[in-house]
Amino acid sequence: MRVSYQHTNINSGNESTLLRFTAADGTRACILVDAGDGVNLDTLLADDEYLNAILLTHPHIDHYRTLATNVRHSAPVYTADTTAAILEQALPEATKDNDLGDVSAALDALEPIDEWTSILNGLEVRPIAAGHTPGGAGFLVRFRDETATDDPLDGEQHVLISGDFTTRPCAGFPGLATSYPFDIDCLLLNVASNDSYTTSLNESLQLTLEHAYAGSRVVVAASSLTGVHYATLLGHCIEVLEREVPITLVGQAAKLYDSLEYDVSGVEPTAVFDRTSEVLADGGITIAGPEMPTTGSTQRLRQAIDDDPAAAFVQLTTGDEVDPADTRCTTQVFPLSNHPSSETITDIVRDIAPKEVVIKHASGRTLKEFQRRFDRCFTWGTNDTGIHCLYENGEWQVPDWITDSTASRIQSRQWEAIQEQPLEIDASLPRCRHRSIDLEAEGVDLDALEETFSRAIEDPYAGTDPENDGSKVAESNEDDRQTDRSFEEDVLARLEAIETTLERSEETVSARVLSDGADKQVLQLLETADVEAGDVVDVTIKTEPSDD
Repeated sequence: MRVSYQHTNINSGNESTLLRFTAADGTRACILVDAGDGVNLDTLLADDEYLNAILLTHPHIDHYRTLATNVRHSAPVYTADTTAAILEQALPEATKDNDLGDVSAALDALEPIDEWTSILNGLEVRPIAAGHTPGGAGFLVRFRDETATDDPLDGEQHVLISGDFTTRPCAGFPGLATSYPFDIDCLLLNVASNDSYTTSLNESLQLTLEHAYAGSRVVVAASSLTGVHYATLLGHCIEVLEREVPITLVGQAAKLYDSLEYDVSGVEPTAVFDRTSEVLADGGITIAGPEMPTTGSTQRLRQAIDDDPAAAFVQLTTGDEVDPADTRCTTQVFPLSNHPSSETITDIVRDIAPKEVVIKHASGRTLKEFQRRFDRCFTWGTNDTGIHCLYENGEWQVPDWITDSTASRIQSRQWEAIQEQPLEIDASLPRCRHRSIDLEAEGVDLDALEETFSRAIEDPYAGTDPENDGSKVAESNEDDRQTDRSFEEDVLARLEAIETTLERSEETVSARVLSDGADKQVLQLLETADVEAGDVVDVTIKTEPSDD
């Protein structure tokens, strides 16, 4: 068996790969992993090559933008069940703003799988949970090469395709596993990373809940899948805090929430609404898409709260673009791209201990950085569209640019790494199905939330004039209203002020006027007086006759 890889869009994300598996008898299978921007199989496949399958890791448009234009040769599009269900709604919706070709061809080719599925005799694939987004998956590929050893079992080789991943669960879907019941020989590793994700997540949750608990109308703008993820986290946070807040999902996010069969307490999906007042409420959170408030439900909802200084608009972005619009409502932007930290990427290579790593979803400096990072495996960080052989004649190959002495050192460290690795014989392969949500595992700081919301939040609508700014004055409730000081503290403070007034002494001293400015007037005492800094005194002004 010969195995090779070829980058298919090195200048447009580098998340897509063409894998070729060639058996001893010359039979060849071509598998495309993801169909991102710029992928063109017409220029990649030779005249005698046919596409056998497309493996789609998750339903983000940067991974399926060219899916419809690259489906051919009756090749199935293998994906996890959840991703298939999402694509059935997401693909037609995405054509409204994107040129995706004939998406009906892609939908007809969708074939959700959950177990090992044969592509050729001795070549199988199956999805595996990978976090990152609801329904996100990586793929395992196993092939048998009986020429590699006298023992047929040892001839079985495994390739792990991470796709975009996290080791954290996402909206209840498991993260990427770090141990397997077999050796991972080769890892196609997406290295898109985000070291500040959990910080940004917790800051956004704090702000969103703070405004909602204060009685504000809160609009959260996010992509549809991020909106679903965020709604599930908010719903469970509110349940833990035992302080109810209505959460409304609208538009495409509501449709996906229903199709994924979520049922989170406090979350109400409303796909279509005629008036914004139907989905906006004082003290309520409304989650809508897209993340940029220039079209769709997000645009309508933000326009509805633009002139309300007590309302809040929270934007969850997956890129660098933000909306610069000037509004009276509170506006806050949080980058919330759900990727692992750079350290996690290093840890997963250490834990899995593959022989080969192919760096994906990176280019330029990042590609070079990760190419040099791992010293216990052979790392392919190629920045080209050439065909590179990974496995041939029963052996995993050493990149051409690595010297014999360096290869020997890597192989020695590799052997040590394999010996250190515990083999989880009974380990199961996590399926792409959502489970009960574990907030702490997903990165939520529950202790910080409970500490913050154990005290009352000030009502932003209190004292506002609805005729001046169009905002609604929240109904007062004396039982819930709390002041900075207790009644007893207030009484004591008043008594102390009265006592101070009674004890005040009267003394006359001369003073010179140092400033007669409009903002501040300063006097300099010309005689010693029994006063201290910060004292408030009564001043009697007696003007002396001028020498002039």
